[in-house]
Amino acid sequence: MPKKEAVASGQAEALVIPEHVQKELTLLRGFVDLMAERTAYAMGVQALNEQMRDATEEQRKANLEARKYLKENIETFVKNGDFEGYKKALEQIQKTSEALREARKPHLAKITPLRRGIKYIDNVAVPNSLKEFGKNVQPAFSLSEWIKKALEEAKKKARRKR
Repeated sequence: MPKKEAVASGQAEALVIPEHVQKELTLLRGFVDLMAERTAYAMGVQALNEQMRDATEEQRKANLEARKYLKENIETFVKNGDFEGYKKALEQIQKTSEALREARKPHLAKITPLRRGIKYIDNVAVPNSLKEFGKNVQPAFSLSEWIKKALEEAKKKARRKR
């Protein structure tokens, strides 16, 4: 039966909301909450990634330098037959990679559950919610016009900032 709501002026049954409308409003509210939660997770991942990037800057630079050294000197190692120098360069890369991995661990421990939550919402919760609304989502192989325009605008803004 439709729900009847009383008006503030004292009339007993002034407004009748059909049951299907009431159900759709409830579903919409739930969907909005779901999207807000997903967006909050994504924002959290972004913030934590920034923190991780700042906290591991030293280790990332050391790893990059070790890889750069090997790349720049690989020809020299081959020409001179310097297997020991090559091995040392590889060991240095391995050491810096391990240090970077260890420095990232505590940050990734916070980020990973958020990423899994986003993946669950994207792959399970949203499609199920859309089915509740009666929308059968099919794979898409091209972008809609409004998404193309939005991406172009974002690209233009990014170019202007540079």
